[in-house]
Amino acid sequence: MMNLNRSISHALKASLLTAGLFLFTPTEAAAKTETFGVGNKTFLLNGKPFIVKAAEVHYPRIPRPYWEQRIKMCKALGMNTLCLYVFWNIHEQEEGKFDFTGNNDVAEFIRLAQENGLYVIVRPGPYVCAEWEMGGLPWWLLKKKDIRLREQDPYFMERYRIF
Repeated sequence: MMNLNRSISHALKASLLTAGLFLFTPTEAAAKTETFGVGNKTFLLNGKPFIVKAAEVHYPRIPRPYWEQRIKMCKALGMNTLCLYVFWNIHEQEEGKFDFTGNNDVAEFIRLAQENGLYVIVRPGPYVCAEWEMGGLPWWLLKKKDIRLREQDPYFMERYRIF
């Protein structure tokens, strides 16, 4: 489990380089004491069975002033976890130019969820299955005529590693 500090941390940057799931704990204090694992047919939080009750929330689809309201609504519905994608094509709309500000500030969205006592599962892609343009892949990848998207294409993998 990880906790996020005030800027996009090196841990988050490193996690975005892999295609896995990342669980952020609700608070910094909890991050130092909680454990999460897999037991016999159940998840374990601090050694006890834990049911993940998750809502899928896409921060770029919600105007930033409403983020905390939506997070609180999820918690009021009984959720203990938020799941979110990190959309490559929203953060790198032009090749080599990254934007993690304003409505794209994924770190701030995660902090708000933590401050409201929710866990966060981050799925960095590169492909996202969320009815999002080109599956979240940036349009500029298609400028390379022979590119093979969602494969081990060297150019595709290099660009994703940079993201």
